[in-house]
Amino acid sequence: MRRLDRHGNDMTTMTEPAAAAPRVPPTLLVVEDESVVAMDLDGQLHDMGYRVCGCVDNGRAAIERARSDRPDLILMDIVLKGEIDGVAAAAQIARELHIPVLFLTAYSDDQTVERAAGAWPYGYLTKPFQNRELRAGIEVALRKADVERKLRESERWLAAVLRGVGDAVIATDAVGRVGLANPAAERLLGLDGLEGRLAAEVVRLRDPVGGAVLALVPDTLHATRQCAPACRAALLDGHDGAAIPVDYTIGTISDDAGRLGGLAIVLHDVRERVAAQERLARSEHRFRGAFDNAPLGLALIDDGNRFVRVNRALCRLLGVDAGRLVGADQAAFGDASDNAIEKEFLRDLVQGRSEAVQYERRYHGRDGQVIWALVSASLLPANADPEQFLVQINDVTERKRAEHALEHLAHHDALTGVANRTLLNEEVEHEIAVARRQKSRLAVVFLDLDYFKHVNDSLGHEAGDMVLKEISARLTRTVRTIDIVGRMGGDEFVVVLCGVTDTRGVLALTDKLRTECAKPMTVGAHEVRLAVSMGVSLFPDDAQDFRTLLRFADSALYQAKGEGRNNVQFYRPELTAQMEMRTRLGAGLRVALERNELEMHYQPIVALDDDLPAAAEALIRWRHPELGLLLPGVFLPVLEESSMGEAIGAWAMLEACRQAARWNAGNARPLRMGVNVTAAQFKSGAIVGTVENALRETGLASDRLCIEITEHSQLTDDAHTRAMLAALKSLGVLVAIDDFGTGYSSLGYISRLRPDELKIDKSLVTDVDSDPERAGLVTAALAMARSLNLEVVSEGVETEAELAFLRAHGCDMVQGFLYARPATAAEFEHWMARGAPPGGMHAGA
Repeated sequence: MRRLDRHGNDMTTMTEPAAAAPRVPPTLLVVEDESVVAMDLDGQLHDMGYRVCGCVDNGRAAIERARSDRPDLILMDIVLKGEIDGVAAAAQIARELHIPVLFLTAYSDDQTVERAAGAWPYGYLTKPFQNRELRAGIEVALRKADVERKLRESERWLAAVLRGVGDAVIATDAVGRVGLANPAAERLLGLDGLEGRLAAEVVRLRDPVGGAVLALVPDTLHATRQCAPACRAALLDGHDGAAIPVDYTIGTISDDAGRLGGLAIVLHDVRERVAAQERLARSEHRFRGAFDNAPLGLALIDDGNRFVRVNRALCRLLGVDAGRLVGADQAAFGDASDNAIEKEFLRDLVQGRSEAVQYERRYHGRDGQVIWALVSASLLPANADPEQFLVQINDVTERKRAEHALEHLAHHDALTGVANRTLLNEEVEHEIAVARRQKSRLAVVFLDLDYFKHVNDSLGHEAGDMVLKEISARLTRTVRTIDIVGRMGGDEFVVVLCGVTDTRGVLALTDKLRTECAKPMTVGAHEVRLAVSMGVSLFPDDAQDFRTLLRFADSALYQAKGEGRNNVQFYRPELTAQMEMRTRLGAGLRVALERNELEMHYQPIVALDDDLPAAAEALIRWRHPELGLLLPGVFLPVLEESSMGEAIGAWAMLEACRQAARWNAGNARPLRMGVNVTAAQFKSGAIVGTVENALRETGLASDRLCIEITEHSQLTDDAHTRAMLAALKSLGVLVAIDDFGTGYSSLGYISRLRPDELKIDKSLVTDVDSDPERAGLVTAALAMARSLNLEVVSEGVETEAELAFLRAHGCDMVQGFLYARPATAAEFEHWMARGAPPGGMHAGA
């Protein structure tokens, strides 16, 4: 074990006192203008054991060496070479570097001595002197310098301490004049330069109760024994007149003889503490007010589950006054089945397993109604005996009702009340499992309302919602109790027929559904009739899970809509390929425009009065990178259902107008360009802007553009339709009803739409020369057009006999393969350039 002496020396193995550590010789700088004297002095100093860092002979060099070498002491002659003498050099060194200087000089006159004293020297030796005198002078100067250095360090340390103290510290002399004040004191008092001022004037302390001013006079305080280290409270008068709450201590400063030398005053600013106490008091007051007046039920409950304190809201909730509740067992007002659960939660609080708990329980109101409450409880931190709980009781009865309603909505369609996708999936998968166990079958019927969009567009969405509700009710009434009805969204429904035996049974049920849905319904002031298309898939014949069955039924529904709507189609394996193709086309259309895969072809329309081209119809084609050139019949149905329909329609309009403007530039017989527009483009209202933009960008004359709208596009005879047509006509473009004869347009309907042209569909023109029924229809259409002063174009003319019939009955224009197939712009220009003489221009086209 080590043993140390009082100096810290290890005495464990010491047999003799350890030798003192060798003294590091002080470093001296000699400043002497006489080189011989300087050399002699250098030798003496070395003999005395000092280290001389250099000898210089002028004041400027002395200052520079002092800065660079930092000697412990400078031996300075007064008379030196150069403009700076020893006194001036010593004064500058003392001011800047605090290095002690010992004058060695032959001058001892009063003037020299007085002048040297102004440089704060550490000694003054008059030449000649003895070595012992020199050594004594050096050692005294070094010791004095060391003491002053330590004093400066102590003062710096004390100043740093006082700066770092947060409290105000003030020290006075015996008469009460401030001799020391730290920055905190200046900040608290709001005054600068406190030193020299009377403490009684700058520090005014008043009793916080009586207001008496404490006189900070050392003799008075000492005599009245008011100086004590105990902390007391007072109010300090601030410089702005505000009263600052402080804690203060006042102590006396005595000299070694015990005489009173002054006061030590410490002031602690307690404004934050007082403000915190005031906030706490206000908080407690607010808590009591908040507790009593809170809109939620609040209670303090002891460990026996008895009410200790209740607020007004809880009394209202339970219908019981506070006098009856306080002291009563909470269980008497609650549902018995919840009391045990509540005890477990409160036990968790007592045993420290939880800081707060929350649970739901039921209470019984005055009239016996069940009140659902969300209870939040925590153990009070106060040293209450017995322990108490703060309980918040929030009435959530309405929320519970809403949760039940939301639970219903989560599984049922909000508009119609039938099953939604989530519930459909759950119930159908369950029925599939039952059918699998029982080795029975079920049918998934995907049902879509034909032309439901027409109802929405013409009568409004509110009317559409009424139709959907009525259809849901009819479907629910028609199916059996074992069947399931659900809505997928929009006008799409799913009916799952359980326990079916064969397709005949399925057809019988779907026929009943079609018949019921086809019955007229009254919507506001309107009578609405709708048809339905259905696609059917069977379990286990077609698939083993609901998702696949639904996808297959959707494929069959698409087939049903493609075959004229209002019919039922059963899933067939080849429909999967069709659906995959449909999906593939949809994905391709989204990028076809940006990849420049779309192109326009043109088919001439020939005037029969001179057998010359009068117009052309622009027809879109898709040059698919894998499938080759696709005609509109392949991809238009997919395009009409996609989000790209409007963008591609605008591109086609612009491209057709640009081509027409190019052909018509300088042409004595300008062509009119016909461009097909879908009902969706027309009904959205965007078509007007599309046409206007195309005409503006291409410079095509507006009367050289004809907008073609198919008859079966279900344009409604309403204000919106008439406004769109009027807007198009105001631009100067023509409007044609395309594929006329495929819909159900009446003379009155056509007259109200006021088109400029009718285009008779190919289905009526084919064999018109030999089919009396078609001939009658075409003749009637021509007569109707003449009565309305409309031009007529017959489409699909392929034989000379058809052409002759149309010419004989006054048809204005024709188009068809007899003249030319749709071709690219370059091929069309080549065809035009041949001249195409009357009566023979179609030969070999």
